[in-house]
Amino acid sequence: MRDGLNDKEIFITSSIEPNGIEKKNSIDTDIFIKELLSDLHELKGEVIKLQEEILKSEQRISQLEKRKKAYGKEVDKRVYSMLTLISDYGGTMVSKTTKELMGLSKDEFYRTLKCAKEENQIELLPNPKDQRSYIIKIKSD
Repeated sequence: MRDGLNDKEIFITSSIEPNGIEKKNSIDTDIFIKELLSDLHELKGEVIKLQEEILKSEQRISQLEKRKKAYGKEVDKRVYSMLTLISDYGGTMVSKTTKELMGLSKDEFYRTLKCAKEENQIELLPNPKDQRSYIIKIKSD
């Protein structure tokens, strides 16, 4: 690339009239303009494709944000259900039993515990009878 030109170097031939005025060759100028218009048309097509991709990406992001909000509501409902269950059992319960009674997967239950703990609604205490589980205790206000 030299002086801002691509691989194709553009030469416009000129001729000098007997009166000393330079006259550009109109054929070469027409070719140059046609090439520029062709490149411009090609770029316009690429811009349109990129705009379509941006629109699709924005729609996907919007759908994911809606799903995230709905998912957050599900976790809130599970936290409420878990707190109600533990409260009905006297305020403390073993995590393994809680998970089984709620019918949650390991991941769902972990997220529910994490959310409740972050909201300072429960304490997780070590279970002396089973090192793989916790005792969930509802915090009193």
